[in-house]
Amino acid sequence: MESQLEVLQTRKLHLLANNALINRIPPELLSRIFELGVYESNKLLPVLSLVSNLWRSIVLTTPSIWSYIRLDNDLGYSRPTSFLRKLKVHLERSQDCKFLLDLDCRYLDVVNELSQIMTALDPHLHRCFSFRMSIPDWQSMELVRNMSQKLGPALEDLSLRFDPSESEEQAPFALLSQPCPRLSSITLEHAPLICIRTQLPSLRCLYLIREQRYASSTRIGISFKEFLDLLNSTPTLEELRIQSALFLLESSDFVFRSLPVPTIFPNLKLLSFHFVDSNNLAVFLESGHFPALRRLSVQMDSSNDENTQWLVRMSMDSATRFPVLRQLDLRSCNIDGVGLVPFVRALHQLPHLTALGLSTPPSGVLGPRLFEVLAMSPDAGAAGDDVGGSGAGGQWLLPRLQALCVQNCRDISGHELLQVARARNAGGPAVSPIRYLKVAQCYGLDPETHEQLCRAVTTVRMVR
Repeated sequence: MESQLEVLQTRKLHLLANNALINRIPPELLSRIFELGVYESNKLLPVLSLVSNLWRSIVLTTPSIWSYIRLDNDLGYSRPTSFLRKLKVHLERSQDCKFLLDLDCRYLDVVNELSQIMTALDPHLHRCFSFRMSIPDWQSMELVRNMSQKLGPALEDLSLRFDPSESEEQAPFALLSQPCPRLSSITLEHAPLICIRTQLPSLRCLYLIREQRYASSTRIGISFKEFLDLLNSTPTLEELRIQSALFLLESSDFVFRSLPVPTIFPNLKLLSFHFVDSNNLAVFLESGHFPALRRLSVQMDSSNDENTQWLVRMSMDSATRFPVLRQLDLRSCNIDGVGLVPFVRALHQLPHLTALGLSTPPSGVLGPRLFEVLAMSPDAGAAGDDVGGSGAGGQWLLPRLQALCVQNCRDISGHELLQVARARNAGGPAVSPIRYLKVAQCYGLDPETHEQLCRAVTTVRMVR
């Protein structure tokens, strides 16, 4: 009887397996699901082949599943020779598909191992759409340059990361000089601008950032002239991010002329600065014309006592140079005490802003005064209210404001936000109501106030 029960149990498992819903999914949908899963986790690929014969056949007959090639510390390869074998398998089974290459050279002991990998890649680089390389020194950089001449026809994304301890010991040279008609995104992580010496007719995103693996207060130096020359040659640029950098000026730079002609960025929509001091920030913003810029994001260094004078200078002719600016996101900016005065003056020159984000003030608190000004009607300002008769200047501060985001401010109780929302809801056609409110990592908000905010604002997001 026990033997018969085992047979019945086995038959039951087979019947359940044969009628499982997963078996009713068409193979073409499964292959697409597998592709997305492998892109998120490189460890998933060998597991898929072990589930069933059907899944194994789908994996082996789907070239796009083999088009994600990575070498990093998560793969667990004991030696790069193991990666080389896997690389050849991926290149063969991916057939003619475009592939992604993510190679961290820190896990290669000698240049010879990198040479073997690049030799295997060389015949296939013409179909590489994403080239991500972490390079420890210029010797490895030169080897990669000499063996990547076929890179370019399908290239859409380029990311170069350089070891800062080795990056300045030798004279830099260009890694990419061949035509790249499809290249739309470039990330240079502590790599100099000279690494890119080619026309970029399709560039959309450019990121210049400091090496992320090391905690350091140093800044990367960017030649201001080379930087503007690069931007002038890429009129399609839509997003620019600069992090932990400072501009290196020459006496011949146009900024020293009596009437400098600003550089025009016709399609730039998103501009982000992280840990760039106010002087460097002001130099760049005053040197350009941004007819399409919709969002400006700035994160200052909280350890420095810097104010928002750069914002005041930017806002003076904002109607001409920033005509469509709608979102302003400020982090670690000093707007406490008397620092609030230049900040409010700058906001008065930006009446078309529809979204304002304030995060992580250096003192940890925003104070109630800003919210009082935001909630003050022109009539109250003209009557000389508590905040000051000239505070509103006869008009609402940011009359088109519809979205307000506050993050990591320990003094936010919610009552000041409720005051702003209610005042603007009752302000009539001269002011837009607050329709979106986000409060993140502000732990002083009580449930009752949250409930009142939900009644006053269309969308309220609370993030703990």
